[in-house]
Amino acid sequence: MTTLKFKCELLSDVILNQKAASQSQNQTLDFIPGSCFLGIAADTIYKQKDYEFCREVFHSTKVKFGDAHPVAVAAQRRSLKIPACYLYPKGKKLNDECYISFIVDHDDEEIQKLQLKQAREDFFDVDGKKLTKVNIDTDVAIKSAYDREKRRSADEQMYCYESLAKGLTLYFEVVVDGDFADEISNALIGEKRIGRSRTAQYGLVKITDCKFDEIASRATDKDYSVVYADSRLVFLDKYGYPTFQPTAKQLGFGEKDEIDWEKSQIRTFQYAPWNFQRQCFDADRCGIEKGSVFIVKTANSPTESQYVGNYQNEGFGKVIYNPDFVTNANNEGLLNYDIDLNVSVKTMESKTTRRKRQRLEIEQLQKDSDGLLQYLATQKQAELDEEIIYETVNQFVKDYKNDCVQDSFASQWGSIRAIAMRYSTYAELKEELFDKKITKNGKPEPYAYLTHGVAMDKWKKRGRFDNFRDFFNGLSQEGDFAQKVLINLAAQMAKIKN
Repeated sequence: MTTLKFKCELLSDVILNQKAASQSQNQTLDFIPGSCFLGIAADTIYKQKDYEFCREVFHSTKVKFGDAHPVAVAAQRRSLKIPACYLYPKGKKLNDECYISFIVDHDDEEIQKLQLKQAREDFFDVDGKKLTKVNIDTDVAIKSAYDREKRRSADEQMYCYESLAKGLTLYFEVVVDGDFADEISNALIGEKRIGRSRTAQYGLVKITDCKFDEIASRATDKDYSVVYADSRLVFLDKYGYPTFQPTAKQLGFGEKDEIDWEKSQIRTFQYAPWNFQRQCFDADRCGIEKGSVFIVKTANSPTESQYVGNYQNEGFGKVIYNPDFVTNANNEGLLNYDIDLNVSVKTMESKTTRRKRQRLEIEQLQKDSDGLLQYLATQKQAELDEEIIYETVNQFVKDYKNDCVQDSFASQWGSIRAIAMRYSTYAELKEELFDKKITKNGKPEPYAYLTHGVAMDKWKKRGRFDNFRDFFNGLSQEGDFAQKVLINLAAQMAKIKN
């Protein structure tokens, strides 16, 4: 058994939709499924090898293409999905108090007053006794279908793409049982394309060899064992139908062992995989989400991580037994780990460095007298401006969306957008929003949109006014940058409310 380890760097945005449906807003996966890497390898190996070789590699469990998880800053570890057994009190954050669901006494009156909530999102890097959140940057773009006959955008055919942002670094493994390691490495390493819209500007990645650490399974001295789902799990019952209630044997235990469902924390998923070769959707897959935790009553626990269930060749089924970050808690159920929620994901280069490089490229093109290069410089400048606008808007939405979309507040963003449509410069917007005054009874009184009337009362709540003013003061005063930011921000915030 050989384990190959790789690093995947996103050279462009990558679209990996959670669901196949196209009517509602699509959300991106926060990891890259192993099926993407299986597809990359199959595209090369199928052209080079015979049927028997390909059948063993891609249609058995001899080769398992694992999921790629994001990497925390300065870490050499593959991060893990937040365990579903983590609970935290309502009104607080995970780093304030974190309880383990199968250890805490849920009948205790003091615990019931806390109104514990389940942690469901984010990946964490596990380093000693510290959990560090891995922030994953995403971008949103609005596209339109193309009308070939009229040579313009098609009417009423706009759609929205959410994507993993360029610069993200992820780690994944490929477990090989046989003499296939060299062929698989050669097929994976290099610049490849994954996800949707690969023929457009999306999907370019670079895969290289890389050594990294992973959390290992452990033995336990308790009368139960904890099974953590490192990847998504799919199980079939004895009739061949998908099931959300696997047996202990399917999780790697003995015939007589049992799962304690009352203490287990399970989350589920359902999606229809797209078959590129046949250009159609396969049957729905129903399974258990990564991060789920099973409690198994047993005296003999496996001590090595393994793959269980079905579709193991696509990365489904990896489990870790009794990891310390799930079991290490005091008698009251409080986790004995420090949790940091403020660390960003590692990128290939910082945004400041990338901005300088892009501007230098534009300046070089502008110096050339060639008309085509001048046009390219203009296009690159427009793309850079658009990227900065989206980043600015997304950061405000991420920081303040919970404060600025409550109490019937959507109409306020409509008014902000209307003002931004009328005034194009930073100075005009600042005057209309914050500084404008009128003389009343011989005295100047505030008359800007946010400083008088009903709007002022709404913006004063929850620190909205101060947050928005600080945000506006940080915007560039050049050209119509502030106007474009406010128009996009107002549209985005109103959409969240609706």
